Amino acid sequence: MDARPQIGIIGGGPAGLSAALWLGNLGFSPWLVEATDRLGGMLNLNFLGNDWVLGQRDATGPELAQRFSRHIEAGVARLWLNTCVTHVERAGDKFRITLNEDRQATAHALLIATGTRYRGIEVLADVPGAATLEPADVVCGPWAFAGLNALRGRRVLTIGGGDNAFENALLLAENGTSVDLAMRSASRAQAALQEAVAAHANCHVHAQACLLELVRRDDGIEVALSDGCRIIVDRVHVLAGYEPNTSALAELFGPLAAGLAFDANGYLRTDTAGRTGVGGVYACGDVCNPEFPSVVAALAQGARAARTIERDLRQFLHSAPAR
Repeated sequence: MDARPQIGIIGGGPAGLSAALWLGNLGFSPWLVEATDRLGGMLNLNFLGNDWVLGQRDATGPELAQRFSRHIEAGVARLWLNTCVTHVERAGDKFRITLNEDRQATAHALLIATGTRYRGIEVLADVPGAATLEPADVVCGPWAFAGLNALRGRRVLTIGGGDNAFENALLLAENGTSVDLAMRSASRAQAALQEAVAAHANCHVHAQACLLELVRRDDGIEVALSDGCRIIVDRVHVLAGYEPNTSALAELFGPLAAGLAFDANGYLRTDTAGRTGVGGVYACGDVCNPEFPSVVAALAQGARAARTIERDLRQFLHSAPAR
């Protein structure tokens, strides 16, 4: 029987995997639950070669996810895939966690690393005529970066004002696609991306322009924008950002959830070391990092949260009276 303190991790993306590695190296026995059938989180939907993670040049998201997974699957942590947490409660100085199929686990501390999800077709829900579109007419989130070569010579409307929307527009334009980029507010994208898109002959930027109407026609999709433009496109790419996976936490944590705090967009609030307002419950990664969601930040936050847990729990265990 493993006598090391048990640490539960909810979420198997880069942040959760990094925390599991560090916790194992720090002398704990981490276990990790992941709701899907694979580790790596949103990395599994990043189809482009990477140039932002040091030492991993040109590696795609799935390739990075596989490398991270192999490290953890080598015995660093106990893993439960296709598994969800359904309830969390205190049990003395530990937590009792109920998993799907009514399995039980215990932990001295819990780490929330549930990440984010991309905003999808719901972005168009209130746009008149959106219901006339076919499923193949709209591509959302990371899927907008798949199969770009097939769009050469076509017309695409990209919706969004962040890095992903501008990168998508630029890649399409460089591939020979005619791109209209529409955003409701001022762009949040990197200056270099904004400049490249603005300078490309295949791109037309509609700044601070809302969608007024979408109409499916025989020759494409007619789009009416609030800047007065009406355009015809073959496909719509929705790249309107991400939302944190926090909506289920209130139900999962029951009365304990009163100690969890969220910002206006639903991101979990923590202190600078990863502590939430519930003693023994921590968070790391994109679920609590709206300012800099990225692989490198998630890896760093996972490591930092592990060190925080180590310091807090060692202090608690050393100060607790012998039983």
